[in-house]
Amino acid sequence: MSTDPRPTAWRIFIETSARLQTVLDDDLKNNAGLSLADYQLLMLLYDAPQRRLRMRELSDRLVFSTSRLSYQIDTLVRRGWLCRERADEDRRGSYAVLTDDGAAAFRCAATDHARCVQDLFFDALSVDDGAVLLEMMTRLSDHLSERGFR
Repeated sequence: MSTDPRPTAWRIFIETSARLQTVLDDDLKNNAGLSLADYQLLMLLYDAPQRRLRMRELSDRLVFSTSRLSYQIDTLVRRGWLCRERADEDRRGSYAVLTDDGAAAFRCAATDHARCVQDLFFDALSVDDGAVLLEMMTRLSDHLSERGFR
């Protein structure tokens, strides 16, 4: 008779996710002066067409409340890394736009962050492990989306 491994897997997932995020956040703060949330926001904009995204899309992708996103955007605007632009097409929304200084800050942080991710994540997994993890996380993401959770 085998026992269900899912409760133990859940506990390890929660603990390991928290540990990884804490170590990554600490590393970014110490080496680039950014939080992990700052980095993720800059990364999304850096990879976006014209380096800009609607605020609503950013909120959904970062899983941030409107007020938390606004605070995060304001912090990066004060640093000169982002600016806000009104959405001319509907006049109700707005865009967050990565500035040249923000792109430079992201590129600088990305080099060290890649080293940290390599050390903490990629070095622990084989390519096959990565494929399995990708399939599982995609399935979980799709499951949440099907239930209306962002």
